[in-house]
Amino acid sequence: SPNTGATNTSGFTALPGGGRNNDGYFFYLASYASFWSSSESSSSGAWGRLLGYNGEDVGRYSYLRTHGFSGRCLKD
Repeated sequence: SPNTGATNTSGFTALPGGGRNNDGYFFYLASYASFWSSSESSSSGAWGRLLGYNGEDVGRYSYLRTHGFSGRCLKD
């Protein structure tokens, strides 16, 4: 909650912990959950996913690997 428009059909629940940039500053606290993907976006970057707290939005963005995001482990 509130996640207006979200359905949670996947059964995955994330908390909006935000992220940390390469200067050590935190951002999007209480607004977005940020996770690394396993895919590189460039030689110095990787794809990150942002899940919005106030809506159903999910974004994919390229970030430097010096950023700090959450990791998610999947059981096979």
